[in-house]
Amino acid sequence: MLRFIVSRVVQSVITILIIVSVVFVVLNLSGDPIRMMASPTASEQEVAVLRTEFGFDKPLVVRYVDFLAQVSRLRFGDSISTQQPALKLVLQRMPATLLLAFAALALATLIGIPLGMLAAVKRGKTADTAAMLVSMVGQSMPVFWIALLLIFVFGVMIPILPPSGYGTPAHLVLPSVSIAIFLLAGIVRVTRSSVLEVLEQPFVTVVRSKGLAERVVLFKHVFRNASIPVLTQLSLQMRFVIGGSVVVESVFGWPGVGQLLAQAAYGRDYPVVIAATFFIALFILAFSMVLDLAYGLVDPRVRIWQ
Repeated sequence: MLRFIVSRVVQSVITILIIVSVVFVVLNLSGDPIRMMASPTASEQEVAVLRTEFGFDKPLVVRYVDFLAQVSRLRFGDSISTQQPALKLVLQRMPATLLLAFAALALATLIGIPLGMLAAVKRGKTADTAAMLVSMVGQSMPVFWIALLLIFVFGVMIPILPPSGYGTPAHLVLPSVSIAIFLLAGIVRVTRSSVLEVLEQPFVTVVRSKGLAERVVLFKHVFRNASIPVLTQLSLQMRFVIGGSVVVESVFGWPGVGQLLAQAAYGRDYPVVIAATFFIALFILAFSMVLDLAYGLVDPRVRIWQ
């Protein structure tokens, strides 16, 4: 297991290095943030002073080397727009993003897995058709459209939930449901296909012949053997949840890292964009590694813990 963890940590470091490097190059080729900072009436001398102050007068290669040295020490510099430490801004927003991400993933999992198992057990019947219809509807609608639709229905037509804001459980409902509806499609499809494959195995017939209750057969024996693809799907879904939070948080005014990243990218606030991208990538990689470790717990054939 130690060898596996070390290997994954090394892979994660390389992945983060590639991600932040790509972001650095793209941001530096997208325009001059100093012009956005400076007053419209600023002289060329004042612009030059700002450019020197923030290090934009150096060659790109030198700035890249300095950038990697700073990132390795978790020093991302100060926000260009607010003059506050970029790391502080990101860490202040991270709890809201994680709350939304885990709430949406938990909701999608609690609904999607039973729905996928029901579709597999009732294969070809009305329940199977209904479950797959729900899956297709959720997958075919963009998440921002789902968010706007929920706001219109439950925030305008039937105003029972706040359409935006943060601070109470009611504010969490619409953003998390918006993401969960989109996630349901993948979870239902993967669970259904994986459970169907396991149901055709001979050991299921043997277990049933022992007289065990059907729910015991399904949840203790069938689902455990079908869980590896489901865990993999959850890992992929978490990447979407964190990455797609930019859209959802912007629509609902949710004060998370996604909203901060969107604002920083629009304003070419390099330090904030780099810091937000770094921590988003770090969290996704950490979550993926935790799920990989879970493989060895649910399936002894996966030799991770040895």
